[in-house]
Amino acid sequence: MADVSSTLYSLVPNGTLKVASLPIAASHTAYAGTTCCIDTANPGAVYPATTGSTTLVPIGKFNDTVTAGAGGTAQVGVTLDREHYITYYDSVTGGGAVTALNLFQTVNLASNHEVTTTASGSPTLSVVGRVWVILPNGTVGVETPW
Repeated sequence: MADVSSTLYSLVPNGTLKVASLPIAASHTAYAGTTCCIDTANPGAVYPATTGSTTLVPIGKFNDTVTAGAGGTAQVGVTLDREHYITYYDSVTGGGAVTALNLFQTVNLASNHEVTTTASGSPTLSVVGRVWVILPNGTVGVETPW
């Protein structure tokens, strides 16, 4: 039998995410031990649970007490309610590049190792999953399957 061990590999690294450092939205305060949410109407940051919103989705608990100023976000530790299976991709550059504003949004496959925020193309692009991590080098952690 032929040795196939050298042909078994993964083009993209993957793993699970249970604790994350995420941006809390400007002018909001996270309190340690309280519920952390994403806002489907305002992706790109996490929010404390509050009344008066129909678009908040709980994702875990804040690990720290952190206040973000009016001018921008601040990072806060979050223990997620469940592990998220994450696959890492490169972001395309230029139009369709994944940025911090795309955190928690769905992205599409642009190639066998790249994702894009652009849904259209020829042919139409396939949804790969939801963005949970954006690294400074442009690597994007996507929950798959979502």
